[in-house]
Amino acid sequence: MTNKKNTGSYYTPKILSEFLSKHIVQKYLNESNISILEPSCGDGEFVSSLFNHLDLNRVENISIDLFDINKIELDKAGAFIPLSDKISKGLHHQDYLKYYLENDNEYSLIIGNPPYIKRKSLQKSQLKSCDEVHKIFRDSNELITSNGKVNNIWIAFVEAAIMSLNQNGILCFVIPSEVLQVKYAKELRALIINKFDRVEVFAFNELIFEGIQQDVVVLIGVKGIDNINEHGFSFYQVDELEDLKEPKFTEKHSNIHRTTLDKWTNYILTDEELDFIDTHRNEYNPILHYCDNAQVGIVSAANDYFILNNDDLKENQLNKLKNIVQPILPKGDVTPNIAFFNKDDYETLKNKNKNVNFLHFPDKPKEQFGKIAKKYFSIGEEWKEDKKGELHKRYKMLKRNNWYHVPSVWSSEGMFVKRSHLYPRIFVNDADVLATDSFYRINTKEQFCIKKLVFSFYNSLTFVLAELEGRFYGGGVLELTPNEFKYLSIPYSDNISDEQFYILDKMLRDNIDIEDILSFTNSILIPHLNTIKLEEIRVKLVNRRIKKTTKNQDIDVEIFSLEQQQIEDLGQSVLVS
Repeated sequence: MTNKKNTGSYYTPKILSEFLSKHIVQKYLNESNISILEPSCGDGEFVSSLFNHLDLNRVENISIDLFDINKIELDKAGAFIPLSDKISKGLHHQDYLKYYLENDNEYSLIIGNPPYIKRKSLQKSQLKSCDEVHKIFRDSNELITSNGKVNNIWIAFVEAAIMSLNQNGILCFVIPSEVLQVKYAKELRALIINKFDRVEVFAFNELIFEGIQQDVVVLIGVKGIDNINEHGFSFYQVDELEDLKEPKFTEKHSNIHRTTLDKWTNYILTDEELDFIDTHRNEYNPILHYCDNAQVGIVSAANDYFILNNDDLKENQLNKLKNIVQPILPKGDVTPNIAFFNKDDYETLKNKNKNVNFLHFPDKPKEQFGKIAKKYFSIGEEWKEDKKGELHKRYKMLKRNNWYHVPSVWSSEGMFVKRSHLYPRIFVNDADVLATDSFYRINTKEQFCIKKLVFSFYNSLTFVLAELEGRFYGGGVLELTPNEFKYLSIPYSDNISDEQFYILDKMLRDNIDIEDILSFTNSILIPHLNTIKLEEIRVKLVNRRIKKTTKNQDIDVEIFSLEQQQIEDLGQSVLVS
């Protein structure tokens, strides 16, 4: 597989293109006159695989259009099309979206792996095409009511493809797994259900693109199926790509009818499991009930410039500006595993020469600063080959009165780590440090306690909800948006003692297994719930997210429990320390 980062192209593995082509041809492609579109053909894996399985003796005519902005790859893909009087081909060395806007061709099969490019990385012409496609899509479909813009180019490719299918058309795309979960794709999910008689989603328990952390799924949509018994929606789980050679995959649960816990990523759970979770989450208030705010941390727009280690401070003599340098946590992975972040923890990071010094320059003209600050401003304004210079010309800097003054700088009682791995993390900010936008800043309402809020977060129900309401990316990263975090239900308890809190903190610092930690906290917070069932659900969701197959499960489904003597021993060591 070749990775073309600049074009957002990640080429499809041969095993996958062979399986999908055979699956489509044998199960759904029944017309004698077939029109095919591959809107981003790359090196032609899908083209090659399709003609490996199409029987030219059973069709009257095949027309195929291939598109790619890379002429060499386009010609390579075109070479896979057999020479036959039954086949007419069009090789288009151009952007498919632009072509779509100027033509109204319809196809019986649209297959491929569209490019994945975030909006901020798109060229102006691509942005224009994406927005125009989305406007046509929105105007022609009542289910699309929001005025949001296309966040990634693959969405525009899916929209254009849906509008380009004939009445019996088939869509088969390899696209980011975001389609299953993110809010901006919610209307698209609803429309897919509405437009197709049958929908199939194949998800993978491994990353299928070598060298990149991009999690993908296969989306197949089929129109014009006469037999109503063949209508429906199916989720399939593939443990390993090699399994498709047999083929071997597991059908999961279709929960698309749900109005709560309705992300498509929840296919791994049964309706009964989702109802069980839904019932219990409604017994508790969301985090928002206990907090005055839960806001994104500081956005400096240039962390490398504003957040330095001790050596960089000294090199630029900025350590002399005591009133400007403030403590900060830059990333979640810098933060130790704790429930209580204190000044000793911060000093440890500082002594390890981590980037934990934030430069908070006052909002005043340059002329009012001394030589050290002025010199550092000049460094920021210099042009650099790596494009990290000329900070004063950046979009967010231009919106400030003075580009070097970072706004919204304040510390909070507690912090939630925006992205996590095995489980979500939250802690008390006893050191009173600042935080970047890798964290959400939390202040509790007057009648509540931040320590008790943090302790109450560590339970199996809230962790399960974080898995269901958040989104995950390649590499197993779990991310929650501010709203997703704020609306997590939490069994807040006002009866948490200091000793219980510090036992939790010590368990986290000692890297005790999360199963043991939850066994301890569950017994205090949710003793009346079926925590064994909750843990089975949580482990199932975590294993799916971090791509642990049934053949190689890293997290055991066994439910651990701390003996009372172990808890007492932990309590004694906390009291002694």
